[in-house]
Order: sequence, then C-alpha cells, then structure tokens
Amino acid sequence: MKITNERNRSRTLASILIAITVACTLNGFGGDKPATIILDPARTGEKISPQLFGHNLEHTRKAIWQGISAQMVANRKFAATDYGLPMHWHTLSGAGVSLDEEDPYAGRHSVRLDNSENEAVGIWQQHDWLTFEQGWKYEFRIWLRGDLEETLRLQIIAREGFYEVFSGQTVNQAGDWHCWSGEFVSPLLAKGARLQLVATTPGTIWIGAVSLMPANHFHGMRRDVVDLLKELKPGNLRWPGGCFAEYYYWKDGLLPVDQRPPIGPHQWVGLLPDSDGFDNHEIGIDEFIALCRELNCDPHITIRYGEGTVEEAASWVEYCNGDENSPWGKVRTERGYREPYGVRYWYVGNEMAGMSLVKDKDPKALAVRSTQFARAMKAVDGSLILNSGVPPRETYLKPQFEEAGDLFDLVQTGFYFKPEERYAVGTERILSGPESALNLMRSLRELVDSLKSSGKPPGLTFYEWNVMWDRDGDALSGVFAAKMLDMFCREADKLNLAVASYFQPVTEGAIAVGPTSSVLEPDGQVFALYAAHQGNRLLKIVGPEHQQIDLCASMAPDGKSIFVTLINEDTKAEREVVLSMAHYKVLQEASADVLVSQALEVGSRFSGERKTLPVENGKTVRLIIPRFSVTGVRLSIQ
Repeated sequence: MKITNERNRSRTLASILIAITVACTLNGFGGDKPATIILDPARTGEKISPQLFGHNLEHTRKAIWQGISAQMVANRKFAATDYGLPMHWHTLSGAGVSLDEEDPYAGRHSVRLDNSENEAVGIWQQHDWLTFEQGWKYEFRIWLRGDLEETLRLQIIAREGFYEVFSGQTVNQAGDWHCWSGEFVSPLLAKGARLQLVATTPGTIWIGAVSLMPANHFHGMRRDVVDLLKELKPGNLRWPGGCFAEYYYWKDGLLPVDQRPPIGPHQWVGLLPDSDGFDNHEIGIDEFIALCRELNCDPHITIRYGEGTVEEAASWVEYCNGDENSPWGKVRTERGYREPYGVRYWYVGNEMAGMSLVKDKDPKALAVRSTQFARAMKAVDGSLILNSGVPPRETYLKPQFEEAGDLFDLVQTGFYFKPEERYAVGTERILSGPESALNLMRSLRELVDSLKSSGKPPGLTFYEWNVMWDRDGDALSGVFAAKMLDMFCREADKLNLAVASYFQPVTEGAIAVGPTSSVLEPDGQVFALYAAHQGNRLLKIVGPEHQQIDLCASMAPDGKSIFVTLINEDTKAEREVVLSMAHYKVLQEASADVLVSQALEVGSRFSGERKTLPVENGKTVRLIIPRFSVTGVRLSIQ
C-alpha cells in the first residue's frame, strides 16, 4: 500500500518502534510506562472474513455520474428538462431547438434541431467534467436520425484561448436511429471545455443520446476509480442500493447502454440531486458483475421490492445463476456470458418500513409478501443467502420468522450518526460511535436468538455504516472507520456477524473523484491498510483495557506473518507500546504504516509514512504511536 506523507512529521514518526507477541497480556498504559502486549501465535481464533470489509455501490448523488462512471456529458439522454429544453444544454441561437416525445431513442425525449434557414442550429454545454488531458484518447457516440441528408457537426472547444480540441461532422442518412461514433486524441489540456452539436444544413435532425468518454474506460467506468477500489480490497459490493433499488428495473439493464431509459424522477429528493433526479443507467447487471470480478469480490444484489414482483426477482436470480438451459440463463448465454454469475447474497428489499415504496408496511403484510419473494427466489437457486429487509425490531422480526421459517439467512442493521452531526461530529462522538454500533448488534443478536428458538438462527448483516452518507472523508471519519473494522474483526464470531458493508466508497468517504483523477480519502487509506487482516486468523487478545488504545491482531494462514493494527485515541499525547513475541521469533525487521491526523477537525487529512523498525533479540519491537493516529504493523515470524 502506498501512503503519501503530506507534511513533514519526521520528529513524531522517527520515534516509532514496534514490539509484537501473541497472548495479549497488558502491562500498564499512561505516563512513561509503556504498554506491553504479549502475542502468542498458538492462540488463534476464527478466520477474519473478507465479507466484513464490504462496500455499497448505490446509484445515489455522485457515486455514478461524476463518480465511477466514465461519462463526461451531463444529462446525456435529455431526461431532465426545464422550460421545454434539456437541462445543462443551451441553444446556439434560441430558435430551432425543441424536445420531442414522438419517437425518442432512450427514455421520453429526444432533441429536435430544425434548420430552415440554412443557418447553424444546435445545442451546447460547458462544465468542469468536460476536461480533456493532452495526449489522452477519447471516444464518442451520437445517436441521430433525420428526414433528409443533413450535416451534423460535433465541436469541442477549449475554454481558454478557444482552441479546438476536436471537430468532426457526419452526413445523416434519412431513416431510423443510427449511431455516429469516432475517437480522437486531445492535442492539449482543456479544462471545462465546451461541447456543441450543430445542424449546419437545412432539414430536421433528432438527437437521441450523446456519449463521450476516455477510451480506456472499463465497461463504461473510470479506470482510475476502479483501480482505487481495488486498493480498498472490498470483500463484497452491494448494488444497486439502498433506497435506489426500489426504482431499479433490472431488465432495462439488458438494453444497449445508450438506449436504457433514464431512471427517475424519484420521491426522495436526496437520492440524485447532482443529476437532476435521474440516473442514466450506465451500470447494468453485466457491467456490475464485470466490476466485481475485476475487484475479486462477491456481488450482493438488492431486489426491487415495493413496486417489484415475485417473478421479476426470481427471473433476476435465474439470469445470474441459471444454467444455459434455463430460460433466463439462456438469455445470459446468448449475450455472451455462458458461465453463471453465481450471485449468492441477495437482499429482499431495503428499509421496508422506512425509505421504500412499500405501500402496506404492516408487519404481518411485510412478512407474508417478503416470504413470497424468498420462496420464489430459493426455488430458482436453493443455495442463495437471503437478507431480510424488515426493520430489526421484534414487531417485524417475529412475524417474519413465523411466516418464513428458515428461508431468511440474515437479518440486518446499520449505523450512522445523527444527520445534524454530519459536519459537526467531534472526536468524543467519533470514538464512542463503534461501541454504540456494537451495542446495536448485541441487542439484535439477543433478540434474534430469543425469537428464533427452533431452526437455524439467522446471522447478522451490518448493511450500511459510516459517519453519515453524503459526506467527504476526513481524519475523524478515518479513525472511526479504523475502530469499526477493528471491532468487526474482534466481534464477528461472537455475534455471528456475516457481512458488513461501508456506505459508500465513491465520493462519500473513501475515494474523492475529480474530472480526470481520483485519490483515496482518509477512510479509503484505512481500508487499504486494514486489507491485510482479510483471510487471517484472529489472534485472541485480552484488552488492552486502556480506553485510549484500540488493537486488533491477526496471523496469516501459513503462520509465517502477523499483522497488528493500533489506534491511539488520545487527542493530545503519543503512546508507547511494546509488543513481545511468545514462543516464536521475529525473523527480520518489522514495518509500520502510520496514518496521523493533521488536525482534529472536520475536513482534516492524514499524514502518512512507512517505517522500518528494528527487532530486539528476535522477540520484541517497540513503537511510539502518534496522537489520534492509526498504525499497521507487519512482521515475519518463525
């Protein structure tokens, strides 16, 4: 993992030393007396499941448009409208441009250009996302039709100096919709360029959809964002929501991407405010599976429940998991994907009694309806692992269990701070949040076990967690994420916690995305650091009892290495820790990755550095952990 040292913190970090052992005995913390932790590799616990390191990819706010999507054109299918014109598009002359609903290519509208005077008639847009890097290759697609052999020109013009990034034209052939496509290499850096489409000869041209992307995209997704998702090493990816799942009709995703109807508008104003209430359906089921395979993670899917049907859900399962002889498996095979996708985890609804389109939210009615879905889905594939979407309360869970029996394998809960704390949550709340989340899960575990007296008790899913959705990551949320991951690793076996999924990495805490580049935010740096725990055996440690040190240790499956994460919760002072090895030797120098909070305020960042640390007598390593910091220690043992 690469950690960038944003500021010179050599005075603090130069004092870092480390010591590791496994059996976890704690000498005192505080003052000048170091904390001694003995680690004994003979005392290992359960495997730390990669499923605890999951993420959500929901089509909300900027997660797709201006997030993972490679598309550069706003409102590219003309779904969002204002005063009879498509939003974000402007007219060249104010005349000859209109919206047409008679024969749209995608969704409800196309743009009609009427050139009756042999003058230029067209539309244009200009914004930061139309930024072109010098030497990069780009590709475009424009769907059009016309009544004559009219000429359509595409121009991309730099904001500064009005230099031409690209200019090309096509002669439209009268008839049905067809695609004009091409590619070009940008001759210069152009930030916030202007894109315009102009009908230059008499006649009428209809434009149905416009696409413009860097040519190196991955199934319509940005390579840089996908590469950063790889660094997070997600154990699972939950899609398409969340709340958005209530609006997502999966069969539309089988259409060519430019022809898929935009999804929206939505009842909840907070869902897609950054794309005018619409999603252009850039990611369908095939693209999602391709992404999961690229990330080497499990796909988790939430079905459309409120206005969806049992048949719709069952056919989706069959498309994903049926063999080539099943009706929908045959459809998948004919689309070029012969091998089943093998999607095991499915969510039967999302927040049914809350942000959903469920009309009858009576607990008994929800139990009956969700059981119908579960039966139909498991009739297609009995190996599915189903999450119940009912609220984690006795009022809802009791009738659910009575009606469904053992059909549901998991029940879910999650954690956010209060909305008003989104940008006001302080260090005290950040540090206490994981204990609140743990208490939620303990209470749910107790409730589930009391209600499910026969049959297999369901496991738990921590389906969404973060400081708050729609919030940039910072050092405060990074420390919170580290404490949450430590807690998941230590408590999963006792709670029968099967899945945990952060909400959400792209533009809401872990990855910040700009027009042509993206970077890991503090939460993302923590996930990249903590990825080393995945698949390891938990080292059973006691404590540390001192509330200002949070610790998790694990051993690799081959027994040849140990990884320890340490969080200094003290906001003022550094802490000395001694780690001493029992019965084993440390073979070489240890390494430590350190993330230090630059400031204890909203918007702060981590400074980071990797250190090589000496081992004393093959047994002990020491370190001084900077204040309010996260450290990961790696060492080889024998």
